[in-house]
Amino acid sequence: MGSAVWVLLALLAPGPLRGSPPRLEVREAGGQILLPCGARGPRLRWVWSPRYPKCAGDPGDQLEIARLPPGPEPPPAQFRGRLDPHPSSLGALLLWALVMSDSGTFTCHGESGAEPPIRLEVTGGCRNNLTVSSNQTSPSALTLHCQRCPLLPGSVSFRWFLNSQSLGNRGWATKSQLGATVRLDPSRRGAWGRWECHPLGASSGGFEFCLEPPLGAGGAGPSSEWGIWVVAAVLGLIGAGLGAWHLWRWRRIRGRNRRNQNRKENKIGAPGHRLCPLEEPRLGAKSTERRLVPQSRERKVPGTLLYAEVQHPLVARAPAPPPHGATVYATIV
Repeated sequence: MGSAVWVLLALLAPGPLRGSPPRLEVREAGGQILLPCGARGPRLRWVWSPRYPKCAGDPGDQLEIARLPPGPEPPPAQFRGRLDPHPSSLGALLLWALVMSDSGTFTCHGESGAEPPIRLEVTGGCRNNLTVSSNQTSPSALTLHCQRCPLLPGSVSFRWFLNSQSLGNRGWATKSQLGATVRLDPSRRGAWGRWECHPLGASSGGFEFCLEPPLGAGGAGPSSEWGIWVVAAVLGLIGAGLGAWHLWRWRRIRGRNRRNQNRKENKIGAPGHRLCPLEEPRLGAKSTERRLVPQSRERKVPGTLLYAEVQHPLVARAPAPPPHGATVYATIV
């Protein structure tokens, strides 16, 4: 029973528990990463699980990003124009011009199953000659600062976008230093998603920063809430099953002990009991049938009733002497 529970937990657990743990790869924004496959077979496919789903446009828990040989479907918009096959090995991919929303777990699948996954973490760097740094001083205070890289003389103004929409003037986000700095409350639902900093008046792209809800915060999405309820229901079923199994086992052991005790008593005989008569026999009676019962009634042992028959001899009594002065007559034959 215990092994079955562990198997069930392993099937319900996330991917790293079922197989090999993912290999962590850390890259800076604007860099690139080579994704080797290692799987065998004529058909291979790559699956990506985003680290920042809100920032990546909510693609779901898993998204197929490539097939080898490639099919007619174009790559997802997240990687379009930045993901290419690499000749280093069969099924290898090269992902370049990295952004923070690329962070996640990449897994290659072949005929023999999934290969050990690769977990990518994209940190700060320099992309499109821009970089963004963050400083969180409290759960409700976060500062984002955008600047050019490398630093160039002169001042420049910046414009911020949140989930592809212009930030504008929002009460919970305060801009300063020509738009280079934004102070905001990261606990607000409206602040979660993809932040982008663009130089004002420039045609080049911007720099991306992902802001996800803190761990344990509400609004993480219906899928996460559904997953929590599913896990709670499964754990409840496991607990109920364990309780029923322990009760069944206890009753079985108890019944077996009783059967062993009865078998032992039948083999060696029930313990003896002292017997006492219900009444005393009367002298002179020819016979008296007496029923004997156990003296102690603390434990009732089923069995045959015990009887005893006692024979008493007839004893002639001597005649009482006549009273003083009485005349006695006798007839002699």
